[in-house]
Amino acid sequence: MSKEKQILQLRTKGYSQRRIADTLKVSRNTVAKVFKAWQEHPVPDDSIETMREQELHLRLFPGDSLEPVLIPPDYDYIHKELLKSGVTLKLLWEEYVDTCHSSGKPPYMYSQFCKLYQDYVNQNCLTMHIRHKPGDWLMVDWQVLHYRLMTG
Repeated sequence: MSKEKQILQLRTKGYSQRRIADTLKVSRNTVAKVFKAWQEHPVPDDSIETMREQELHLRLFPGDSLEPVLIPPDYDYIHKELLKSGVTLKLLWEEYVDTCHSSGKPPYMYSQFCKLYQDYVNQNCLTMHIRHKPGDWLMVDWQVLHYRLMTG
């Protein structure tokens, strides 16, 4: 059950905001926010019990339904592109941002884009193999340096 519904149910029983916060283990600011929303968009006490949680939330906070929807990146494409030489996650993110702007939708920021890609890689058990002769390449912080052993 959502906290908004529980808060309003306890309000109808005459509980104070402080007691509701203690009972439900939520902050007093959360309780005050729900009370304020209820005063601005009143919901009859008898209909609180029968309302679905999502419906109650949208009734109390109608502005939440106006939040923009983010476009999820195409992780299959991203993973295939990363296998190509010279392609970086930052470059693919910039391409993703351009696509989002052209469609008029807000993009994920770079840090969230990287986290979501990492979640995709972990969820699908994906790996990338780097083929090279042993001792011929040195990997430092994912920057590739070519290193030739001096023999002689």
